[in-house]
Amino acid sequence: MRAVKERMNLYITKEVADELRRLIPARERTQFVEKVLVRELRRAHVRAVLARTAGAWKDEDHLDMMTGEEIDRWIEEQRRIGAAGREEELNKLWGRDEDG
Repeated sequence: MRAVKERMNLYITKEVADELRRLIPARERTQFVEKVLVRELRRAHVRAVLARTAGAWKDEDHLDMMTGEEIDRWIEEQRRIGAAGREEELNKLWGRDEDG
């Protein structure tokens, strides 16, 4: 299924437009600009999420992960138990039964 395309008119500086024309062939410019926009929109989304969640991690809530060695141990444990095991652990913490 093809993506729905929408035409947009954007104003950019002549310097940027000239550089785009010089470096990117005419039939590749739309795809180039879309790739750059997707990448930068993803970055903007990540920055927004980080700003909203800043301060969520508090050292006092994670005394078992105060050193690099403790963090490495936790990572290895998570790899060992896998996603199903983590789901089971979270259900226990939240007081849920197996069916959620």
